[in-house]
Amino acid sequence: MGLQCLFATVLAVLTTSTSASVIQGRNVSKGTPLRIPMRQLSHGPAYNIKVGNPPQDMVMLDDWTWHSTWLYTPHCKGHYSVPDCVLPGQNFFDYGRSSTFRNASDADQTFLGTDYTPGAPFTVSFGTDEVCLPNDKDPKGRCQQKVEVEVSNLAFQFPRVEDIGGIIGLAPVLPSFNATYYPAAYQFMKAGQLDSVVGWHMCGRLKSKDSCQGQDCLTVYGGTVTSIYKPWTMQYHGIVVSPCINAGNLKLTPPRDNYWSASWTGFWIGNKRISLATPTTAMPDPPVPSCSSIHPIAIFDEGGLGRGAPVPLSTFGTLTSATKATEINSTSALPLNEGKQGL
Repeated sequence: MGLQCLFATVLAVLTTSTSASVIQGRNVSKGTPLRIPMRQLSHGPAYNIKVGNPPQDMVMLDDWTWHSTWLYTPHCKGHYSVPDCVLPGQNFFDYGRSSTFRNASDADQTFLGTDYTPGAPFTVSFGTDEVCLPNDKDPKGRCQQKVEVEVSNLAFQFPRVEDIGGIIGLAPVLPSFNATYYPAAYQFMKAGQLDSVVGWHMCGRLKSKDSCQGQDCLTVYGGTVTSIYKPWTMQYHGIVVSPCINAGNLKLTPPRDNYWSASWTGFWIGNKRISLATPTTAMPDPPVPSCSSIHPIAIFDEGGLGRGAPVPLSTFGTLTSATKATEINSTSALPLNEGKQGL
């Protein structure tokens, strides 16, 4: 999903109830911010956390569109078995070995169209355990007990070995949400361990990776790094909460509309302005009349499949002509996100 680690900075607030003016003047007092360098893997930027007791090392994708902390576990086909559910070499969380893991009573959630189980249901259950985020000031990390997490509950074994063992979600939390929609950083914030500001910085195109501590990207939980960018110069945009985000091919149970989304006001290639009107051929099937005339929405998503800025379908002809690009067969080895897409 989303942008690779190109040069950019992002400043976000996990809770949507705080206004930009308050954010800009806030004194970050809930513990020092966590500066976490990240390396680019196949799905996007990732780093390691520790989960459970004794602590297990987990490789986690940093994902701004995911809404919780998902852990790949040896639970599949209705039973718990490492040999049956985990391929050799796969990073996973064995919650059967954690003395502090507890099942949660929240209902399972199922998603279609994920990168990991394309075309098949991606089902998760919920539990709680201790989670430790990396801390450059303390090798033990910064830990929080009873963090609610998602654990995999698939009807099949993962089809291949992934280079991650889970996902650290960072989607915004809406006022009506329960703990199944709480990212780990949000739960740390509610416990008083972090402030709500989250920063993200990319070094992939910079001459030096020093500002990412030698890695490809840097995420900062609970504040910002003013040597990289100045919070008071940032522009803030309210997110757009719309059921139309789920009107296309992405089918979620329950539906979600909590994304870092903003009104999309224009798109240019050179001096040519491109219409953002949705072509009839790209409308949801079956059609959703209330979504046919909404203002275009752009969603920030920084994982490994999107390779740059959002591009509407209406730009395809102009873009391929300007770049002298050639369309390739969509059955190539490159993975696609949900829906019918070309490359």
